[in-house]
Amino acid sequence: MSATTLPMRKLSTEFTKDVSRDGVKSCVLPAKFFLEGICLWPDSETLLKNVVGWFWIVNLSIMEVFHARYVLKHFKNISDAVGAGATVSTTFSSIARVYYMLTRKRLINETLVKIWKQFWPLDAIEPMKRKEIKTKVQISLFISFVLLLFTTLTNTVITCAPYIRDRDMPLKSAFPFEWHRLYVYEFLYLWQYIFEWFVLFMINAFDFFFVSLVTICYLQFVILQEVVRLILTEESRKHRVMIFGKRGETMTDREMLFECLEQHKLIIGICNELESSFNIPILIQFFTSTCGICAATLIMKVDYSQFSKMFTLVGAHISQLFCYCYVGQHLAFESDYLSYAIYDCGWHIDYDRSFRKALILMMQRSQRTQRLTAAGITELDYASFLGILRLSFSFYTLLNNLFMKNVGQ
Repeated sequence: MSATTLPMRKLSTEFTKDVSRDGVKSCVLPAKFFLEGICLWPDSETLLKNVVGWFWIVNLSIMEVFHARYVLKHFKNISDAVGAGATVSTTFSSIARVYYMLTRKRLINETLVKIWKQFWPLDAIEPMKRKEIKTKVQISLFISFVLLLFTTLTNTVITCAPYIRDRDMPLKSAFPFEWHRLYVYEFLYLWQYIFEWFVLFMINAFDFFFVSLVTICYLQFVILQEVVRLILTEESRKHRVMIFGKRGETMTDREMLFECLEQHKLIIGICNELESSFNIPILIQFFTSTCGICAATLIMKVDYSQFSKMFTLVGAHISQLFCYCYVGQHLAFESDYLSYAIYDCGWHIDYDRSFRKALILMMQRSQRTQRLTAAGITELDYASFLGILRLSFSFYTLLNNLFMKNVGQ
């Protein structure tokens, strides 16, 4: 049977129980909780899950059409168009996320199974290093929860304020019919309210998922560094037993090195899968963040009544952008740092030629830094984070000048 026809692996009770015991792999559990709640967790291809997924896409697309129509209709009113445009880009980003979770379900499932079954456990390394790694996991989760806080605050204002203040819609929309009529308004408001909160959960679920996967990968590089660095010491005996069980008790240094080579190959393969699966959503996210930061800062200046709403929107976009760039930067750094750990393993005291050749091969491979990109256009790192903030400011300056000219006329 070919690999493409194999059934998807269930990632439910057994998966949750196993990864919850590992201080690194457990960081994927918040994403699992979110994605299961909206029927997008990639562990099956049942008809119900596919129907629910396309139900989300169809409704979001309809909502997006009316919302974008409002922007086009009020294009000459720059402040109004820009304010609505900020949420147009966010909804579009959510549609793209749902689509990718539906269409890349099998590939993502295979990646999760490899992480679950083949990634080395955190307990394999010594306690002090284990504590450092757990701290890095906590930082990644903390950043993701900061994003959740900002998006929740923003969405609360977006969905509740219009009804309380002036019986407007959560998302300004241009409908081809009279929507102020009794019951029609209530129905449309409830429809937008539900799907706007879905947008929030989808964006956060996807971001938690992506950040946790990249965090697990770059920390697997850290674990591999520690194992390789101590491969010729007595400490390595403990590593072998913790990772391979009884087989590790009789494993030679050369055999352990070849296992490290295979593990390195596995991590690189998963990083490549993440790049191929998520590079387009990352590009969309960068575009959305640029538009959102630019639009929100302009509205904060020209319309003080929306200051609190736009302030939280700016915070959400900046924290979201930082999440992506933070884990991308660490993945690149830790994959590159593996070559230093290899050099520091005490290779000069082992005269086995095949051992040294394998070390050289692994070092050469580790010098090709693993990077995640936005469709190959820009990399996920701190430089990209600052670059997008500068680009957002440039667009803000342009739009502000256009707005001031309109006011002057």
